[in-house]
Amino acid sequence: GSVTDKPSSQGNSGRKDDGSKPTPTMETQPIFDGEEITAPTLWIKHLVIKDSKLNSSSIRNSEKVHSCDQERQSALEEARQNPREGIVIPECAPGGLYKPVQCHQSTGYCWCVLVDTGRPLPGTSTRYETPVCESDARSKSTEIDDPFKDRELPGCPEGKKVEFITSLLDALTTDMVQAINSAAPTGGGRFSEPDPSHTLEERVVHWYFSQLDNNSSNDINKRELKPFKRYVKKKAKPKKCARRFTDYCDLNKDKSISLQELKGCLGVSKEGGGYLSFP
Repeated sequence: GSVTDKPSSQGNSGRKDDGSKPTPTMETQPIFDGEEITAPTLWIKHLVIKDSKLNSSSIRNSEKVHSCDQERQSALEEARQNPREGIVIPECAPGGLYKPVQCHQSTGYCWCVLVDTGRPLPGTSTRYETPVCESDARSKSTEIDDPFKDRELPGCPEGKKVEFITSLLDALTTDMVQAINSAAPTGGGRFSEPDPSHTLEERVVHWYFSQLDNNSSNDINKRELKPFKRYVKKKAKPKKCARRFTDYCDLNKDKSISLQELKGCLGVSKEGGGYLSFP
């Protein structure tokens, strides 16, 4: 539920003039509407941060994927340093895999995950009971032929390309979360119900595409690309990678970017079928 009460017993809980840290208040805003994610806000935040850095997309398949054991070690370390934060500590199976059921002790929530990445499966979360999970559910998209995989981004070496796209996705994720939180409850803006089968990153790309596609033509034309170019230049690092990024996304060189192209160049395209329309 949404907890809005601030601690009233300490008058100066938000101030720092007595040298102490402000009292932490509870998370008040759920990050996503809808029933498909019922895990605690804390876990969703943990996902937004960890997932965008670790295993969010196929562009990082070539890098070493963090195993469950590493993730568990860093979570235990974090929990030792911040005991009040209620950090989620993953349960591991042999071989660096995750156990199919993960739980958050302090809230009583449990949910199913993909055993190779630890990503929660939407719609499986329960409270004070164990969900029924497949024991070997894995992410499917590892071997799909990705036309962006070996595509060069001019002025941006390969290692920097991954860093640049990760920072761009991080910025977009943050913006989407803020936009959803500040949307008016009655018909506020252009938020359609998210598809439960979409990963967080796919949801972000769909949301951003709908922001750019003002005339609902299902592609972003030359005029609509201007705010995209400004955004990329402003938000993503290293800056030298931003210069030709829109050209990089335009796979079929038709001077506009389709949803499939945007997904591909941001490294979140799961299904290979979308590229069949390109010459």
